[in-house]
Amino acid sequence: MSEEQTRDVSEAVVPVMTEAELANWQRSQGTKVICHRDRYWRETAFGFYEPLHWMARLSAQQATSPTVLSWGFRTALCEDDSVVANGSIPIHLLTNVADYDLQSLGSNRRNHLRRCYKRSRIVQLTGLALLQEQGYEVIFSSNQRTAYAKLPSKEDYLASLSADSNVAYQLFLAGLLDGKLGGYISGYAVSGTAYIQDVKIATEAFSSYIGIGLAFEFVQACRRSGSIHEVVYGLHSREDSALCVFKEGMGFPAKHIPTKIEMNEMIGQFIRSRYPHKYYRLTGRE
Repeated sequence: MSEEQTRDVSEAVVPVMTEAELANWQRSQGTKVICHRDRYWRETAFGFYEPLHWMARLSAQQATSPTVLSWGFRTALCEDDSVVANGSIPIHLLTNVADYDLQSLGSNRRNHLRRCYKRSRIVQLTGLALLQEQGYEVIFSSNQRTAYAKLPSKEDYLASLSADSNVAYQLFLAGLLDGKLGGYISGYAVSGTAYIQDVKIATEAFSSYIGIGLAFEFVQACRRSGSIHEVVYGLHSREDSALCVFKEGMGFPAKHIPTKIEMNEMIGQFIRSRYPHKYYRLTGRE
């Protein structure tokens, strides 16, 4: 591993984009972006649309379908127009970014974090050579344990790391065990919101508690940005109690953000009956 592509984690800062910069970056990644009423949208499932900036609180006037060729859309609403909400986005959200420190964690989490620092080293990646060399082994191990998402081919994984813009727009933190990659976290920020995008921990690295160290240090990097006031750590997976307990213990309680959602009624009924947990994450409703 080249030391030239790492930086001490105490110097890490999450880069903050505007929505227009986010749109340009996503276009460079091959995402089809639609500009509708001065906001940027993307197709998150075939025929279903959401804003690129997921937690952008749109006005009721902006919260309309970005295209006629859709079966539905969802967007968070601004506080003034939350009265027209007909659903919610259930997410894990940290809002005390400026005050987030060791005392924000419970005693067990603080002990685990201290063990993490003793057993591993957390660094910022300023280049992606380490992930290109060792990252696939980490996600393979993580996928075998969690089966959370479909495992990409090694070729597709390496292709996703090929663009220089990955480092320009995202923060990558790595947990090293005796110099070897044990896990990593990536994320980005738009306006005042940061998003934890990807967390991969190799099974053999679990006992080092680097998952706790990576999440904690990501928020510290958000603090140093000076303009981030909330951090999103994924949707509320109510069926995975262990994951929910972990996120809540790290200071990311499950919250419901008021939304405007429209969808084809038949498709909605199918999702609700066949995939109730996905329906809950889509609508915030049972």
